[in-house]
Amino acid sequence: MQNNKLKYFLIICALLMFTNILVGTLGAHLWHSQLMLNNGVANFATARDYLFIHTLSILFLALLDNKFPEGRFNWVASLQLISIILFSGSLMLYALTGEKWLSNITPSGGSGLMLSWLLFVWRACKIK
Repeated sequence: MQNNKLKYFLIICALLMFTNILVGTLGAHLWHSQLMLNNGVANFATARDYLFIHTLSILFLALLDNKFPEGRFNWVASLQLISIILFSGSLMLYALTGEKWLSNITPSGGSGLMLSWLLFVWRACKIK
């Protein structure tokens, strides 16, 4: 079962990295005028950066979970996955559309990311 979890997270990370490159390219070229119109360039860049960093983190956590199953790092990776979708997804959509209600979702994603790092500390303490 352990290899299935690793495979799942490796595929997810590859897709997230692909998505990061795709939206980064679209944001720099195709969507740039829309982002300028909504004053969303900085928000879009922040969302892209967080997506990149936390995709690497999820990859690292998946590898840790494979090596130290007692640490249950897949919990941390799962929380980061949900949180980065909420954080980066809502922030990118807000930057593109200017829809204010989307910006209300972003803090829950950010809180989830902070919580995931505390969960990481707790799970790391469980390694024997």
